[in-house]
Amino acid sequence: MINIHFKNVGQGDSIILEWTKDDQKCIGIIDCHVYNGANPTLDYLKKSNLSKIDFIILSHFHYDHFSGFADLFTYCINNKISVKCFYHSLAPFLGEFYNRVFTSQKIKAAIKNFFETYDLFDEIVEDKVPVSSHVRKLELASNTYLSFLAPRGKMYDIMARQLSRKVNKIVTTAADPNKLSTIILIENQSNCALLTADAVTKSFAKQNITSELVLAQVPHHGSWGNVNELFWRSLKKVKNCPAIFSVGDEPKDKLPNVETVSFFNAEGFDIYATNEVYGIAEFVKSFTTAKKNSSTTIALNTFSILKKTYSTSITLSNPHLNGDQTFAIL
Repeated sequence: MINIHFKNVGQGDSIILEWTKDDQKCIGIIDCHVYNGANPTLDYLKKSNLSKIDFIILSHFHYDHFSGFADLFTYCINNKISVKCFYHSLAPFLGEFYNRVFTSQKIKAAIKNFFETYDLFDEIVEDKVPVSSHVRKLELASNTYLSFLAPRGKMYDIMARQLSRKVNKIVTTAADPNKLSTIILIENQSNCALLTADAVTKSFAKQNITSELVLAQVPHHGSWGNVNELFWRSLKKVKNCPAIFSVGDEPKDKLPNVETVSFFNAEGFDIYATNEVYGIAEFVKSFTTAKKNSSTTIALNTFSILKKTYSTSITLSNPHLNGDQTFAIL
């Protein structure tokens, strides 16, 4: 059994995996974002009293995914917490890319803090992983593995060409770090879960997943531009499979888009969210209106998933649309 905790960090990602192997509690961390002056992932780690982290993954180098890592690195260093491996999709040219493109003082300070602490943190990581290595499988428990479906090597080539053109002041499309976002597959012999961070639609093309899906994170906080409809429709999934939106009140982006929420609902997914904002709020409003105007009963899952046991009750104040979301899978 693997527990997956989606921490409420507004629009951003902080995901914690917990499982048991050889009677020992294990933990893995995917992304780490600060929110309202707090670091929920770090707070969780402090309460756990663990002396070892099996892996840390940075899905891609965007502020709402890495802003809390400097504090996490510092805590691990100061408290002699062993970290087996740190996986990331950083490329040698990304630091230069950010220096050239971003002017926000907050982001500049966060980048500086990240790299300064990362230099120290890297010394305590046991298993040195090549910068672009996303090919190895990690065994979490017996016959249960974590692997990376993206980014592929081709995406690094695309980024390199775009940045080369930009450096030489040639007109080009934006070198979007989302193109290097991970897609993570957690899989046993029959079931799987997908953690998609901010992966772009091309990253989902030609993926061949044969296991039955029991949980999915919706990409890029529910941006419709990141939804590969063909991919999601091709998946075999359990009834009422949870679709999780990591969202918050971000006026600039206004995510998720209601088109994304409606699409996943229409495809038979149960909708979960860390905050009831924008497209989630629009969807709930339309659902409530439809319910008032129809004798048809529409069921939404109001509880976390445990194996294949589901609840189909509904309340107007949906607890699964606000706050941390925890699931027990595989």
